Amino acid sequence: MSSNLINPVLALPDLHLGPDWAVHSTGAPTTVSSHAARTFAVTPVRGGPAALVRVHRVAHHPLSACYPYGAHDLVLGLALAEEGSRGRLLASRLLRAVVPALFAADPRCRRVVAAPDESDTVMQGVWEEGGFSRVTEADLGDASVVLFTVEPPDLAGMSTALDDMPH
Repeated sequence: MSSNLINPVLALPDLHLGPDWAVHSTGAPTTVSSHAARTFAVTPVRGGPAALVRVHRVAHHPLSACYPYGAHDLVLGLALAEEGSRGRLLASRLLRAVVPALFAADPRCRRVVAAPDESDTVMQGVWEEGGFSRVTEADLGDASVVLFTVEPPDLAGMSTALDDMPH
């Protein structure tokens, strides 16, 4: 039996953000520390600072040890070219465009997660402003992080109350 059948690496989605954003892939999917990743340089079309967006599958990322992930769940990383309020505003707008694009590119994705460093309160605020919810803290091999998640609207709005479950 092929090892690809046991632990397949699902193709990472392209990032299509619409007319307000210029998106350039920094190359083909790469393997960084044995984790498949895609990196995109993103800038607002009307001008402004750039950002790098990195996308991983949770299954092939250290965060896989932090929660019971789905095979199509994604880890999102964000690096800003500009700090301060202008960079935060860009990041918030960008995340609100990136997340729906990722869910549209992979309809089987049930969660996008982010894990800023536990001491980086600025980036934690960026993730919250971008629509992510703080879930918990986690210790990875080399860092302590805060786990943030966002789910597709149809999944996030689904009731989990026992009385609402079909019988």
